[in-house]
Amino acid sequence: MQMAKKIILDLGQISVSKTREELIKSGQQKFQAVSVEKLTAYQEVKRDAVKIIEAVETGLIPELLPLRRERMLQNTFSFYRGTAGLMDFDLANQVHTGIPVLICGDAHLGNYGFYASPERQLLFDLNDFDEARIDNWENDLRRLLVSVYLAGNENGFKNKKLSKLLKKVSAAYRAAITYSGSLKLMDRFYLSPKVQLLAKIVREQAGGEFEKPLTSVIEKATKNDLNKVLRKFTTLNADGHRVFIEAAPRSVRVSEKKMEQFKAAFSEYRATVPESVRVLLLQYQITDVIRHSVGVGSFGTRCYLLLLTANDGSHLVLQVKEALPTRDSFIPLELDLDLHREIGEGNRIIKAQKIMQAASDPFLGSLSSGQRSYYVRQFRDMKGSFNLEKMDWSGYKLYAEVCGLLLAFSHFHSPTAPMLQGYLEETVDFDKLMAKWAVRYAQQVEIDYEKYKEHVSH
Repeated sequence: MQMAKKIILDLGQISVSKTREELIKSGQQKFQAVSVEKLTAYQEVKRDAVKIIEAVETGLIPELLPLRRERMLQNTFSFYRGTAGLMDFDLANQVHTGIPVLICGDAHLGNYGFYASPERQLLFDLNDFDEARIDNWENDLRRLLVSVYLAGNENGFKNKKLSKLLKKVSAAYRAAITYSGSLKLMDRFYLSPKVQLLAKIVREQAGGEFEKPLTSVIEKATKNDLNKVLRKFTTLNADGHRVFIEAAPRSVRVSEKKMEQFKAAFSEYRATVPESVRVLLLQYQITDVIRHSVGVGSFGTRCYLLLLTANDGSHLVLQVKEALPTRDSFIPLELDLDLHREIGEGNRIIKAQKIMQAASDPFLGSLSSGQRSYYVRQFRDMKGSFNLEKMDWSGYKLYAEVCGLLLAFSHFHSPTAPMLQGYLEETVDFDKLMAKWAVRYAQQVEIDYEKYKEHVSH
């Protein structure tokens, strides 16, 4: 069956030739056409959640589905994390501003974390771009707000407090849009989410209440280096060679045929990284590969770890993750996802990540193997995240607001962002109405969760 080729991450959609003032005015005109009241008028969803989830599952590894379902059914927030495609389907039927920016596509609270810049500075920002695409900016904000409500519920925070927090997160987003719009273009380009900035916000707004958990996570992230990865995930075999440790079904050594496929695709990957990294990688060869599943939403997709051995006997571990097409309303539910697979999906993800992050993993690249597309990054190097379940109210509140601020910074990398600035300048009850929409959708997630739980139990 021949499918029309879809342009993946067409940056022409956000390429503009207007001045900032003209773009702001255009955003104000968008507001006249789509008021906040229209934008936040909740459109009842009409679909079978279980059917949509099952359509996604058909493209996953069958033997991992029981573990995936177990992870999704831990609580409502876990279910939400694992059903980005379901929300994409629902968002396609909501009202939109018609202002396109490059969005993360899955900006929930759990997709923010620490990582290292090429200069080995610790940064904190959005760190998952599997669903990245050009779309309406409000889709990201909606995804974030609903996650704040659901994760907070799991922590036992009261609904009234969470509803107020949603307004504050929305307000933080708006304030950061205004601030970004006030900067000159190059100043905005060099704006970096360094941990020092996060620590400064913490000291100013929360004092010592949040300082301890922040310090703890920073220390943990900085200790997540290659040596720790090698100690935890590898061992020496009978021949004295370093290999990965198997732990089926989550971690399984691949066949010789699969390993040879990755070796053949390695030169393609090298062509997608900076020249300095490319030259470095010429001194490594792949010596072991395992399929290793991670996360919730990605669990069940084809994820691998590559063990590279250098000519001096040292090692490097890279993570290779399957890049599926974005699961939105353009993909008919009755069709297999494979029919819509594009070899360029991995490139879409790394391109979006490099644009939306102030600095990215220097090993970030892509490759294709066995008619599937993948993106590549260094595994667990200086990476870390907060444990949302262990946060007290003051810490959770601040964390959520910081995520709202960082989301706005990410959106303002798009040339069309001044339109968003113009739209928000005209709003009055935006925070209250957007929070109300998020609470209503969170209730739908809870309904879907119960239906899916019932489905799995039968």
